[in-house]
Amino acid sequence: MDHQLSTLQNSGWVSTHDVPVIERRNFWLNHVHKRVIQVDCPVSASEGIEASLRHLDLDQLRLNQIRANAHSVQRSQADIVGDNRHSVFLCFMMAGQGFSYQGTQCAQHSPGDIILYDTLMPYGQGFQDGMEMVVMDLPEPIANQYLQNWKRGNLLHLQRDARFADTNTEMLFQLLNTTLDQPVSGHRQASQVGELLENIEVLLANVCSGSRDQNLWNYCQRYIEQHLQDESLTTARLAKGLNISTRKLHRAFAENGFSVQSYIWQRRLERCRTEIISPALANRNVSEIAFKWGFNDAAHFSRRYKSRYGETPVQTRKMQKNCN
Repeated sequence: MDHQLSTLQNSGWVSTHDVPVIERRNFWLNHVHKRVIQVDCPVSASEGIEASLRHLDLDQLRLNQIRANAHSVQRSQADIVGDNRHSVFLCFMMAGQGFSYQGTQCAQHSPGDIILYDTLMPYGQGFQDGMEMVVMDLPEPIANQYLQNWKRGNLLHLQRDARFADTNTEMLFQLLNTTLDQPVSGHRQASQVGELLENIEVLLANVCSGSRDQNLWNYCQRYIEQHLQDESLTTARLAKGLNISTRKLHRAFAENGFSVQSYIWQRRLERCRTEIISPALANRNVSEIAFKWGFNDAAHFSRRYKSRYGETPVQTRKMQKNCN
């Protein structure tokens, strides 16, 4: 048994598959308590539970990928007293039909939906068949930074078609899957996680809409246009240049349907495209244009360009020449 567990843990997964049925419930709850949070799973010892768990610690947040057969879980006030870890959970529903409840809210959810709830309040979830979900565990300080528009107390249900400007639930799932499928580290990891959190904030700012500061938004746009060629133009640099907190800056962008970095990259791509199709600049190398507007890696620029316009920069230029 110990060898089996070691093999599973080395692969990144812990599973009840090779555990005797009568021991599965306690085995499962012990690992969920260790990696996720203290809950109860009201299943009889004779039935057990078929489940597996993969835990990823990504510095700012934690991801728990869970697969299981039909089951339910609940977190009671007694569980909260016994384990007062305070986070906000964002549950990305990958497979299976189910329900979740907290406070006065109860939601039926399907694959593609996202459920938010606070772990310091009782909640429950149930699945009528096989399921898979990814629980994004945001510790309280991170939740306060990125989920400030959401009033705690009741569960929030983001359906699969929720969208605002360039941000939608489908994009959030794509960013999440990139993080799950392509383990990274260091600067790239921080960039992926930051982009995911910023897009979550954008969507929530619209769903839980509040008042907007149009003057601040205008200042942000003006500053970015003036410094767009500077590759060191970051969220921190922009906040310092405008003499505001990064928290206030994120809110201003979220209220207008963007994350800070996605807006900067979008404007850079638009400037690049304008110059690529310009007859007056037909002899300028595409890479030169990209470097001029803040891109420092030609392959990265080409990928972003194709993702936005459906064609490579070289294809754009070739079509432009054919039209002339």
